[in-house]
Amino acid sequence: MSESGRVGPAGSAQELFGRRLRRLRERHRLTQQALGRKVPISQGRIAQFENGKELPSEDVARRLDEVLGADEELVEIWGLAGQLRYPALAETYREAEGKAARIYHFANIIPGLAQTEDYARAIFTQGNELFGGIDVEQRVKQRCTRQSVLDEPNPPWVWSILDEIALRRVVGGDAVMRTQLLHLLNLGSRPHITFQVLPARQPIPGGLTSTILSLLTLRDGRQLAYQESGLTSSFATSHEEVALYTTFYDHAQSRALPPAESTEFIRALIEEHYRDDPQP
Repeated sequence: MSESGRVGPAGSAQELFGRRLRRLRERHRLTQQALGRKVPISQGRIAQFENGKELPSEDVARRLDEVLGADEELVEIWGLAGQLRYPALAETYREAEGKAARIYHFANIIPGLAQTEDYARAIFTQGNELFGGIDVEQRVKQRCTRQSVLDEPNPPWVWSILDEIALRRVVGGDAVMRTQLLHLLNLGSRPHITFQVLPARQPIPGGLTSTILSLLTLRDGRQLAYQESGLTSSFATSHEEVALYTTFYDHAQSRALPPAESTEFIRALIEEHYRDDPQP
């Protein structure tokens, strides 16, 4: 991945988005600052978009399209760039994850580092049935290999906020879910791993309904943010963006159950739904 955040053909689509954005802005005789006020975002972010160094979120892309009267053109280019960037960014995230000293995580599915083999297999199998082109067993192997970072002599500190729906949604059947929930309790007993549950009665900050967020502090002190939503993803390295995602995480954490209560919540789910070891 280059310093600009572009990867192969995705960079071309991302650059195309930036060039088209600049032409539309200039056609409307708007400065970057003036356009930013209409969205609203900072002038610096507009500059990043136009220089092809950053791809906006879907909401920002739609707002830019609306403000500039682009008739969905910017949204279409954004969709192409986002789909091309997803696999490359996911791979880059996995590399960064292996170098992290601290990992803060929020998701409405069980995070990859905490998934059992059968849970991961069920997730990838469902993805392959819907989209095709996924080598399920290879992906399961890669995911299990990633988890070895938790067993290293100096593992990263992991603090994960789990949306309650991630614990209640049945993936792979009752037997798989029982084992998965027990695995969370086992991992949570380690001194460097903490889970908190965000109750369903608590809204997700910002009104988001589907998102995966990871905040990484690398061993060299750098901070990164990685976000997935649907088939798109983004990697943030600027202080401004990381701070924005950190604010989201802080709000989610403030609404989550404390660690001890979260542990009891997971135990209660097992007792309520998976008390007896079910047959596969």
